[in-house]
Amino acid sequence: MIKGSEIKQYIEDSVPVNVYPAFTTDIENTSVVYSISTPQGGHVTSDNVELRVIGKDYDEVEGIKQQLIDLFSTEKTGIAVVLDRVAFTGTLSGGGFIYHDNLEMWDITSIFILKTKERNTHGR
Repeated sequence: MIKGSEIKQYIEDSVPVNVYPAFTTDIENTSVVYSISTPQGGHVTSDNVELRVIGKDYDEVEGIKQQLIDLFSTEKTGIAVVLDRVAFTGTLSGGGFIYHDNLEMWDITSIFILKTKERNTHGR
């Protein structure tokens, strides 16, 4: 199972954006909000990761969404992403967008299914 802190660090290492779990109160800056659910456990888990890019500039928000797709979808390369504690392969499984009139902000969602396996880190 992948942890929220691993999702946050992986995004922050590659995309210059603020990243928050579950929600944000930052309406001045573009940010990414993540949530994780694990509907299937075991040796290889299946994690559903929802990433929401929220910001005022549609083109910026759309650009960050594409960067996140490039980070989390491994279908094109077929190569797993290897982090310190886990490795995963990812597939984009859905998404959408909404415009919040009251905040004048775009909210674009991408949903990924990650097949995650904990790495054997014994003997490091």
